[in-house]
Amino acid sequence: MDERQKILAVDDAPDNLILLERMLKRQGFDVLKASTGKECLGLSASEHPDLIILDVAMPEMNGFETLKHLRSNEITKDIPVIILTANSKDAKSIEEGFSLGADEYLTKPIDQDELIARVKSILRVVKAEREVEQLKADFQSMLVHDLRSPLSVIIGVLQLGARGEFDKNPDERKEFMKSALETSQRMLGLINDILDVAKLEAGKIQLNKQPNDLNAIVAGAVGRIKLLIREKGINLKIEPSDDIQICECDSGKIDQVVTNLLSNAIKFTPREGEITIRVYCKNFGDARPELKGDYVALDILDSGAGISEEELPLIFDRYRQAKSANGSSRKGTGLGLTIVKRISEAHGGRVFVESSLGKGTKFTVVLPAAGKD
Repeated sequence: MDERQKILAVDDAPDNLILLERMLKRQGFDVLKASTGKECLGLSASEHPDLIILDVAMPEMNGFETLKHLRSNEITKDIPVIILTANSKDAKSIEEGFSLGADEYLTKPIDQDELIARVKSILRVVKAEREVEQLKADFQSMLVHDLRSPLSVIIGVLQLGARGEFDKNPDERKEFMKSALETSQRMLGLINDILDVAKLEAGKIQLNKQPNDLNAIVAGAVGRIKLLIREKGINLKIEPSDDIQICECDSGKIDQVVTNLLSNAIKFTPREGEITIRVYCKNFGDARPELKGDYVALDILDSGAGISEEELPLIFDRYRQAKSANGSSRKGTGLGLTIVKRISEAHGGRVFVESSLGKGTKFTVVLPAAGKD
C-alpha cells in the first residue's frame, strides 16, 4: 500500500478489540478502537476511517443501530462496514445488516485469514473508487481550462471587432479572425471527443463500414498533420505495404484513430526525433486464439521518452494521462487514446502498446482484413 489505511474496530469486549488490533496492525493498517456505538459514531465523524469492523452485540446501542446512524450521517455514510456477529445462522439479522448498508458479514470466532482477505478486498475497491473520483475531478478541471481559455480568445477578438479596432486595418482583422476560427475548431474538436467517448461507451456509435485501403487513410492523415511534424523538426519515416491492405472499416473513424496516434507521437517526440509509420498484413496464428485469421496492421513508433511499466496498463483509461519519463504529463483531457481503443474494438480489432523508459513507444492497431468472418 502506498499509504497506511485506517480501520476502526468496534467491540464492547476488550479481548476482542486487542485481537482485532493485533491482526490488523500486523498487516500494516492503522487501527482505531471503540467499545460503544456512541464512541464509534464520534470517531467515525472525526477520523473518517477507511473501514469499520462493527460488532452487533453491544449494550445501549447495538451494531445495527450504530450502522443506521452511520448511514444517515453525510460525513460517514460512505464508509464501508464489516458486521461481526456471534450467530452464523441468524438469517434475519444478516438480512437486516445488509438492508442497513453493511458491506460484509462475518461470524465469531474470527477466522483471521478470512477477515484479512475481506478487509483487503473492500479496501482495494475503496482505493480504486477514490482514484476514479480524483481522476474525474482532474478531468473536469482540465476540461474547464481547455474550454475557458479558447472562449476567452474568441470573446476578446469579437470585443475588439465590436469596438471598431480593426476598421482601419483589414490585414489585422483577417489575422485575428483566423486565430479565432482556429481556436473555435480546437474547441469543437474537444467537444466532439467527449461526445465520441460517450457514444462509444454506450455502444451508440454508427459505423459505415466499407472496404478501404489503410495505406490511403494513413496518407490522408499524414498530409494534414505534416506541418506540425515539420515545425518540430521530426524525421518522419513512412513504410507503406507493397500490397494494397484492404480492411472493412469506417474510413472517417479509422482516420480519427490514425490522427490521434500521430498527434500523440508528435506530442511526446522531442525535437529532431523520429516517428515511423508501418502498414502491413498480420496473422497472429496460435499466439492469440481470440484473434484468428488475417488482419491489417498499423504501427506508429516514436523516439520519445517512453512510458513507465506502472503507467502502461492505464493509458487507455478515461480521464487518465500517462506520465513521461521525467514524471510530468502533458496538459489535456487524455481522451485521445480512449477513443483509439474504443473505435478499434468497435471494428472487431485491437490496439496494443509497447514502451520502455528512454526507448520510445510503439502503438499497433489491427483491423479485420476485408472478407474476414
